[in-house]
Amino acid sequence: MTFRSIIIGFIAAVFLSGYCYFNDNVVRQGVLVSDLMPVFLYGTLVFFLLLVNPLLKRAQAKLELSGKELAAAGALILVACSVPSWGLGQCLSTSIMLPHHYARARPGWAQHKVVESAPRRMLPDISQNEDRVLNGYVAGLSEGTRHVSPFDIPWGAWGRAFGFWLPLMATVALATLGLAVVFHRQWVHHEQLPYPISIFAHSLLPEEGQARGSIFRNRIFWIGATIVFAIHINNYLCRWFPQTMIPVRLHLDFTPLGEIMPTLVKGQGMQLLRPTIIFPVVALAYFIASDVSLSMAIVPWIFCLIFGALTTYGIALRSGDHMSVKLEAFLFTGGYLGILLMLMYSGRHYYWNVLKRSVGLPASAEVEEHAAWGMRAFLVGTVLFVGQLVAVGLDWQVALLYTGLALMIFTVVSRTIAETGAYHIGTEIFPGAILMGFFGATALGPRAIMIMFLVSVVILVAPGWSPMPFMVQGFKLADMTKVKISRTAGWAAPMLIIALLIAVPATIYWQYDQGAPKSGWPHTVSTFPFENMMKIKYRLEAQGAMELSESLSGWDRFAYMHPNWPCVACFFIALGLALAFGVCRLRFTRWPLHPVAFVFLGGHQGKSMAGSFLLGWLIKTGVCKYGGARTYQTLKPLMIGIIAGDMSARLVPMVVGTVYYMVTGVRPFSG
Repeated sequence: MTFRSIIIGFIAAVFLSGYCYFNDNVVRQGVLVSDLMPVFLYGTLVFFLLLVNPLLKRAQAKLELSGKELAAAGALILVACSVPSWGLGQCLSTSIMLPHHYARARPGWAQHKVVESAPRRMLPDISQNEDRVLNGYVAGLSEGTRHVSPFDIPWGAWGRAFGFWLPLMATVALATLGLAVVFHRQWVHHEQLPYPISIFAHSLLPEEGQARGSIFRNRIFWIGATIVFAIHINNYLCRWFPQTMIPVRLHLDFTPLGEIMPTLVKGQGMQLLRPTIIFPVVALAYFIASDVSLSMAIVPWIFCLIFGALTTYGIALRSGDHMSVKLEAFLFTGGYLGILLMLMYSGRHYYWNVLKRSVGLPASAEVEEHAAWGMRAFLVGTVLFVGQLVAVGLDWQVALLYTGLALMIFTVVSRTIAETGAYHIGTEIFPGAILMGFFGATALGPRAIMIMFLVSVVILVAPGWSPMPFMVQGFKLADMTKVKISRTAGWAAPMLIIALLIAVPATIYWQYDQGAPKSGWPHTVSTFPFENMMKIKYRLEAQGAMELSESLSGWDRFAYMHPNWPCVACFFIALGLALAFGVCRLRFTRWPLHPVAFVFLGGHQGKSMAGSFLLGWLIKTGVCKYGGARTYQTLKPLMIGIIAGDMSARLVPMVVGTVYYMVTGVRPFSG
């Protein structure tokens, strides 16, 4: 890792942190970090290797960046991608400020004092100047095309909230950074997981003495890249010239079949009948195990059919919002736990030796020094995270359970991206709602529930954008080019802090300038904790259990546990099935399904990618069956070209839109 690669990584991270919200919510011509395969990195990498690096080499050989330097910088940028997007930065401000606004418009909130249920340290202080602090945030402070000055932002109102949330986010980043380092050797070298996205990025990198990777000299690569790039650019031009351009439709409409498939429709599977061709998903499916892509393709159908059949008999798997106690969330939780247990079982010897080495005990197997330090960082970060939850009012027993569920989510999502490349991941698991299903609202009490809901809506509402899955990809990319993981992790830690200190104020600045977002996921989820708290308080008051619930603490909560037994049953059913899938995959070579399907089930992300995974599986199966291993290897550049064409084409509207906005002061059109 050279000094130049570190500087490039830090400059890119600083730019991304300051520019991300402006691009996503002001210019609105695309999303820089739309998922775990960020266009900001991969689209830029394609253009840099195609245009810039050759010019640098021609100007002076010393100026060109080597593959090793680009991999090191890319790893740092990947780690930074989690900060300004939905994973941390963009959900914080809306989740803690907008509730003050809705408390004035929703009588039920005021009646049950749901906003007052949250500890004061977790919310901004609007008492000094409500008009400027709150109304200015909601409506915006700018006038016409003139932007507000950063000095006009009421930063003081955010001080106490920053004092709680920024350290909490930093400890999450520290703990998951350490955990990613611990998992690296086991996943990469022992289990040899495919990491298809990292393989794509590595294939673009130049060899020694070259300005770009050899893949750029492959004709088959250019066929895939050109076709996909042309399709996306054509569809982009259709937005500028709708009267003269003809769009290329990337979806197939089989929705009329819904009339003969009522069970699927009742199971909210209509999206499966309108599949969209997602080019990177089709291509990534070519590089992963066939049972993984087949599972991703058919399990959403199976789930929606079961969902619909149960609905026919009056059993609703999905009800309320994401923080409601519902059957579907416990199915996801059981599936996640089954996957976690299987991956921990697979690497049990290595993880145990790393733990022993990290606390100074002799290990029975070789353990790298950076793995031991990763375990120490994980333990310290976890203890600090639990301590902050306890300091704000959560009992340590509940804080430990909450933290365990959060780490489970981060780990399983990271494992999923390493094993499948399915880069668009959501979840129905919110630890506060899961613990409420096991304990009951009376045992936990309103204050504890509110704390867990608020923490979830800030750091767990979008686990597919959280730091750890980006980290594991970055470490794999660094490892493939022989960059030391210890140095990568060492530089990633301060970069995360810097990105956090830039992204959060930049997001708040643009929200005061333009007004808070009126739609979108960060806006939507801001009401979840308080809407559910109103229902919880109403129920406790109706049952006469409010006083009891507020008096319980510590181990007393366990004595008053009142589980939601249908939800608990769903949890154990999914846990058993996930473990069974995992065991069968290890024992039977022809077992067709992979437990990773339990990460998606019938969720939106799983349904949106199912058609593309099926197409990728069909292509790979056909090539292997009729063309053999040689043809399979020959067509790999085609798939890499498809991804490269998609990434580069999706970057173009962002660049064009930004330039247009800077020149004219208006966005060309909503995107």
